[in-house]
Amino acid sequence: MLLDRYTMKKIILAFFACLILTMGHFAKAQLTEEIKKKTPELPGQIMLDFGFNLISGAPSNLPYHWWRSKSIGLYFVKSFEISNKFELRPGIGVSLEKFGHKKNMKVFGYVEDPDGNVLLDYDSIAGGGLKKNELAVRYIDLPVEVRFNFNGNDRKDGLFLAIGGSAAYRIDSRTKIKYHDAFGNKIKDIKKNDFGLKRIRLGAYGRLGYRSVSAFYKVYFTDMFSGSGPTGTASMQYSTIGISITGL
Repeated sequence: MLLDRYTMKKIILAFFACLILTMGHFAKAQLTEEIKKKTPELPGQIMLDFGFNLISGAPSNLPYHWWRSKSIGLYFVKSFEISNKFELRPGIGVSLEKFGHKKNMKVFGYVEDPDGNVLLDYDSIAGGGLKKNELAVRYIDLPVEVRFNFNGNDRKDGLFLAIGGSAAYRIDSRTKIKYHDAFGNKIKDIKKNDFGLKRIRLGAYGRLGYRSVSAFYKVYFTDMFSGSGPTGTASMQYSTIGISITGL
């Protein structure tokens, strides 16, 4: 009789344990479903570009280095089908372009010429201990591209090729320098200015990718600086090469 009561208690405890686990699993499933219903799906994709800027037309006393000249762009892209394999992909985002000196020998500085005019030229740092010198420029970017999906728009799981163009508006620009002064003190100096940079940037690009990863090359037709830019930069331009991840 004692054995029967003990066995019955085990059966009852096992039953309640199974009931609690089942109710917990059901509640979790319901909560997950509710979260899915309340969480809105983005009507597009997030795209991240990372690359390096390649300078052309820079004066000899302003040597930029590609490794120190990085580019980062974050975009929201919407896709519209044109045909079975073609899609139009406009987007909007922000990009940060950095241009780092190769030898860290010069910085932007305003000087006065013999006629009394104030010009943007290059200057050196007292003490000669310059450790970092870069120009950073931020843009609001509007890219639009036409993409060809080799496996069709229904799958989009294979190779694709895209060409497009972009228009950007400069919203911020600054220089950052790190150096040791004449007394050996570590100094970091950040200056905000337009430095004669043009406000609008126009360009074109191409992408070759597989699924969510692609390689890109961007070329910009607009000169970086206007007539009020640093000495010798009137025809200075740049392009960008890098990789892209879509669908974050």
